Amino acid sequence: MVLYRRLATRQPYSRNVANVLQCIASLCQFSTFMAAKTQAIPAPALTLGLAGLIPFILCALFAWLPDLLASLWPGSNGGQPSSELVRQKAILGLGTYGAVILSFLGGVRWGNVLSNKVQVRRWVPLTLSVIPSLIAWPALLLPASWMLSILAAGFVLQYAADVEAVRQKILPAWYARLRTLLTTGATVSLLAGLIADVLG
Repeated sequence: MVLYRRLATRQPYSRNVANVLQCIASLCQFSTFMAAKTQAIPAPALTLGLAGLIPFILCALFAWLPDLLASLWPGSNGGQPSSELVRQKAILGLGTYGAVILSFLGGVRWGNVLSNKVQVRRWVPLTLSVIPSLIAWPALLLPASWMLSILAAGFVLQYAADVEAVRQKILPAWYARLRTLLTTGATVSLLAGLIADVLG
């Protein structure tokens, strides 16, 4: 907060930085509050998880409101890009980020298996941890509607696998609550992008 007050007294561009810092501080405070309300999801995990939803939400927003981003985005020839180009870029960004995050979720399971001397010698746990990547990468090669549909399905399937892992006490109980919040945000964003693509 001290840094925020110092920046707020300087030039206008410093105020923009100060506003960003204030938003980050507010997110951290909100995450700490939510962590207490959601039965001890660790605040860092909740903060970073919620921050990870920002690209999903922004890309879905710009897929629906491409004119908003077009007015801020200089074109290659000095003019503004078309709304259709912005929509396509937003949908591609949404799908690409979704593929990265889906692969990351498989990595969480891989890391958890490596710490277990029994499971690391079994094929099934390690195989399940690489399936998200095997869903995510081919999805990027498909048309936008297929890409977003497959990624949304991948998030739902990964969520089901994570909840089952929590039930079996392979993963901590708070992880299921965190995944509920984040999977909802990611899946709704992907479906919003899908609808924008179909209607666009």
